[in-house]
Amino acid sequence: MRRALANLALLLASCAVALALGEAIARRALPDDRQVEATANQYRFYRFDPRLGWANAALRHGEFRRQEFAYPVRINAHGMRYREVDRARSGRGTRVAVLGDSFAWGIGAAEAERFTERVERATGGAFELLNFGVSGYGPVQHLLVLDEVLAFRPRAVVLSFCLGNDFADNVLWRRYGYYKPFVAEVAPGAPRVEVYPLPNVREFIVSETSGAGAWLDERSRLYRAARAALRAKAGAPVAEDPGQRGLVGFEENQRDLYFPERATPEARALATRAVAVNAAILGAIADRLRREGVAFAVVLARSKCESGACFPGEPAPNPRARDHLLATLGRLGIDAIDPTGEMTLADFWAVDGHWRPSGHDKVAARVQAWLERLPAR
Repeated sequence: MRRALANLALLLASCAVALALGEAIARRALPDDRQVEATANQYRFYRFDPRLGWANAALRHGEFRRQEFAYPVRINAHGMRYREVDRARSGRGTRVAVLGDSFAWGIGAAEAERFTERVERATGGAFELLNFGVSGYGPVQHLLVLDEVLAFRPRAVVLSFCLGNDFADNVLWRRYGYYKPFVAEVAPGAPRVEVYPLPNVREFIVSETSGAGAWLDERSRLYRAARAALRAKAGAPVAEDPGQRGLVGFEENQRDLYFPERATPEARALATRAVAVNAAILGAIADRLRREGVAFAVVLARSKCESGACFPGEPAPNPRARDHLLATLGRLGIDAIDPTGEMTLADFWAVDGHWRPSGHDKVAARVQAWLERLPAR
């Protein structure tokens, strides 16, 4: 028995030494890829969803913190970062559904500081803005949640479109370590939303939502490298046909969209097709809402990319993504809510990159003006 315990102790000590040595080598050999802010903290507010990839975790409460800010977060019973509401009726004025990603969800802002709550206060409760924002969502996921959104009987839908990454979000197959639905092309100009049972890849990875995962992510370069290798090994979903992943080569940072003159012909072609795919998705959303008699507008959510902060040394501001979206909305007859001209770098958190409360204030003014122009029913 003593020998077995001694052997076990020796084995554990050897493992500890090996891990310490591996960490020391990783710190010397690998770049420090740890994000300055505690990004892992945000994952506690998500849950796996087999259709959408991930979703807000209903009834989850806690503190959201990053280097520049910290505030309490509460997710209601319907999976919204919003107060509790009744699905069947509105008790606070004309009901409006707001779709969007982390800018709408409000990374960088307390709940009361977001543009949705600012509009409610400014109008004296004449409008109730249900915030369906989910960090990382793009137009494909907004299309897929329309049935749920319409169950709340909104008079209008406002979609916050992130100029910095939503063109790419349509064609990416993974984000935040989760698989996600995406758009494929059967042929150029013939997009198709691919929805299939999504595997929960995070089952194979120590989750950042856990205390151990967050602690290791903050402190161990070896852990982060191992986690990245596991994710890479997980690979992409199995495609039923080669066309299912036809646009995956379009990069998340959309550089080829911002600087087509510097892109290869193949990259420019992908960017052009990504713009067309986005038009098809927004068109499908608009068509559905018209059939339901629901007003629709798209907010041009400016990111730091349009201010030149994404690509060091590049000219700024860069209007390409904005121009593409405005052209698409014009062709489709969708109202554009465009606060980009009023926003400056001072409206963004310097490290995190999301809107400060001042940015939400400028967006709120434009959204309020559009809502107050809606014809009476």
